Order: sequence, then structure tokens, then C-alpha cells
Amino acid sequence: MNKLSVKQATELALEVGRILLQSGSATNRVEKMILKVCAGFGYPDTESYVTPTGIFISVNDSQGSISTSIKRIENRRIDLGKITQVSRLVTCLEEQDCPDGRSDMDAVKFSSELEIIDLKEAWPAWLRSLCGGATSGFFCLLFGGAWSEFGIAVLIGIIVSYGMKFLSKLSFNNFLLNALAAALIVFIAKFMDIYIPYIRLDNIIIGGIMLLVPGLSITNAIRDTMSGDLVSGTARGMEAVFITVGIVAGSGTMLKLWALWGY
Repeated sequence: MNKLSVKQATELALEVGRILLQSGSATNRVEKMILKVCAGFGYPDTESYVTPTGIFISVNDSQGSISTSIKRIENRRIDLGKITQVSRLVTCLEEQDCPDGRSDMDAVKFSSELEIIDLKEAWPAWLRSLCGGATSGFFCLLFGGAWSEFGIAVLIGIIVSYGMKFLSKLSFNNFLLNALAAALIVFIAKFMDIYIPYIRLDNIIIGGIMLLVPGLSITNAIRDTMSGDLVSGTARGMEAVFITVGIVAGSGTMLKLWALWGY
């Protein structure tokens, strides 16, 4: 295989970083994958710097010239399946027999595999919504809810999962998206309370809100900070805080509105 140009290698590395970062990967993993891609295609002298909202990469070729590229990351969600698939693809690239420090994997094939991973939906929407409903329902039981409350929590989880999928297409920021989702949870719970007596709203609302809690964001923030990526750790931590504030604001506002309506 002919050695790729600096531009081609950089574009492939940026695409790998984009998919990983948009799927919720930790920044140190993204940096390592970028370096592996560049090294596999003949550019081991590479530096990368990753934040939750951007990728900075500098590639040095054998002639001493340096190419620097930046890629902005706007949308992020949690998709551990894509992280695993991309990491496996990059590992296969690294483990091949590499004469002269270059991989035998064709760049076109590598790019097509990345595109397949990027566009592929691991699970159908109905299954993800059903799992969201189950998550909400079982958290309701975990916090002491009855089986009737479990059924309502499952319904809320399914509706909220579909609702968030729809709202995410409208390019809402994370604060507004989670605030609207939390408000929807409280609205449905209070609405069901009118027609179904003797249910405890706190168990139902808590079960629904657990779908929105940014657990992985908090975990990645701690991981990045412990790895020495202080900027990324602080950014992810603040993002988790604002998501939490959005959940509180949405649910609290809806509870206050219901109280003003006399319920």
C-alpha cells in the first residue's frame, strides 16, 4: 500500500476521534486512538489534544513539515457499542504486519468500515424505548414503589425515551433537552395521579428521572481528572452539573404549575 498523504491520514484520525467523542468516550482514549491511526498509516510522530468539544491534531511527516487540523464537536450522546467497534477497528489496524512502519490495511476499506460504524444503529428505536421503560420501572421498584406504580413508570419511560429521540433532532442543548424531559415526566405522573388513586408520585418521578441522570458523564469527568486531563475533566463535570440543574428546573417548574392549577 502506498503511504497516505498527511491530509488523508489526518482526516481518518479526525474521523475516528469524532465518532469516539460523539459517542461519549473519555478524552484520553480518543487521544490514544488518534495516535494509533496516524502511526498505523505511517506517521508515528503525531500529537493530539482532545477536549469534549474539539479535537486538535498535529502530524509531522518524515520531511519535517507539520500539518495541524482542528475539528469541532457539537453533538454528543452515549453509545458504548460504537466506542467498542471503533476501538476494535483501530486495534486491528495496529496489530497488522506493518513493513516500514505502515499498515497493510487499505485506507479506503478503513474509511468505509468507519462509515458503517458511524451510520449503524445498534438497536432499533422501539427496543431502546422499551429498555428505557424497563429501566424507569425497575428503579421505581428499587425505591419502594408498588406494581401499579411500576406500570406507570414503565409507560413514562417509554414515552420519555421516544420524546427525547424526537427533541434531539431539533438541536436543543442538553440543559433544555433534559429540562423538557423532566417536565414531561412530572406532567405524565401528575396526570395519571388524577385517574389512578393511591399511587405515590415520588417513586414514579424518581424512576423516570433516573433515565436522565448523567452517570457516565460524571464517571468520565472523574476519569479524565484522575488521568491529568484537567480541562476535559472540568468541562465534563460542569456539563453534568448543568444537566442536573436542567432536570431539577424542569421537574420543579412542572410541579409548581400543577400546584398553581390546584393539584
